[in-house]
This record gives sequence, C-alpha cells and structure tokens, in this order.
Amino acid sequence: MEQALQRRLEIGFALLILAVLLVFFVTGLSYPARPRELPLLVAGIGIVLVLKQLAAVLRRPAARGQSVGENWNWKAVFLAFGSMAAYLAATLVFGMVLSSAIVVYGSGLAFGAQSKTKLALITGLTVAAIYLLFVVILRVPLYSGLLPRLLGGLSF
Repeated sequence: MEQALQRRLEIGFALLILAVLLVFFVTGLSYPARPRELPLLVAGIGIVLVLKQLAAVLRRPAARGQSVGENWNWKAVFLAFGSMAAYLAATLVFGMVLSSAIVVYGSGLAFGAQSKTKLALITGLTVAAIYLLFVVILRVPLYSGLLPRLLGGLSF
C-alpha cells in the first residue's frame, strides 16, 4: 500500500469522526442549559483534537510511489469500527455501565492484551470511573438498557 493511500484513509477517517462530533455538538445545543454542558464539552474537545490531527496530516506531504512496507492491517480497522458498533448495540441492550465493561474487556482481548488480570482491573476501574463521574458526581442517570427493563426494572 502506498503512503498516498494511507494518507487518504487518515483524512477520510478524520472527516468521518469530525462529522460525528459535529452532529453531537449540534444535537447538544438543543439540550437544556445544565445537561448540555458535558456533551458540548466532550464534542468541542473532540472537534479541536480531530482538527489538529487533520491539519498535521494535511501538512505532511504525500510521498508518491513509496510503499509503507507490510500490507495494510485491515484487522485493526475492522476491530476499531466493530468495537464502536458493539458498544452501541451493547448499550442499547445492557445499558451504559455494563456495555462499557463488555467493550473495554472485549477490545482489550481483541487488540492483544497480554494479561487478563490487568485487563480485568482496567475494565473494573473504567466502569467504576464512569459510574462515579456520571451517577455520583454529576448526578446524571445513565441509560439502563432494554434488558434490565424487560427483567423487571433492574437498574445499574
């Protein structure tokens, strides 16, 4: 694969993420004053970081005819998009807290985590941080998913 193709893929991915973040930002503007602070903050920071990365890629000259070396690692691309899709599906079914645990642990395994014990610890810390930040500190109830509702109102 040539570096020019890699550069186009980087630009395309950055534009895709930028579009998603812009949709989140515009959607966040319609929320009431207090609840919109976090979505606007996260989307705003994301937009700035993506624009910074996009500017760096665009400033880097595309070298024609030079090969990157090995074949393009499509597995990493599919894992990245697959983990995002899995997170959305798991959130719909299991809710934010449990889906975060599933996706963090599953992504760690998929990307080659060496120690399952460390991965479990990181997963637990991530879930605890999400719960503490949103439920305890910000007092924002997290989406509980369809499954807990079907099982009789369980909430996490």
